[in-house]
Amino acid sequence: MASYVRVTPEQIPLGQTALLLFVHQDQLCAGVVQHRCDGRIERRIPENPSPHDLVLGICKLMADMPDDADLLVVLDPLAYWPEAFPKLRNRW
Repeated sequence: MASYVRVTPEQIPLGQTALLLFVHQDQLCAGVVQHRCDGRIERRIPENPSPHDLVLGICKLMADMPDDADLLVVLDPLAYWPEAFPKLRNRW
């Protein structure tokens, strides 16, 4: 079973993608952060961020992951990990 691990964008391994949580209009929303193979860090957020994208974003990322891989999570300032979600652990 996958676990959820908080990382900074720089801690994302090259070529991997992490869930990005951010606050938009006082609501928690989701996007992704990718650490590209060329070393660049790319943030992708929906054109019209919505809190409804949060669970969908998690599901999309997990669908592309091996069963035993950790889901990496980047929290922007003011963002938070909802209490109802499984425990979020720190990378270190």
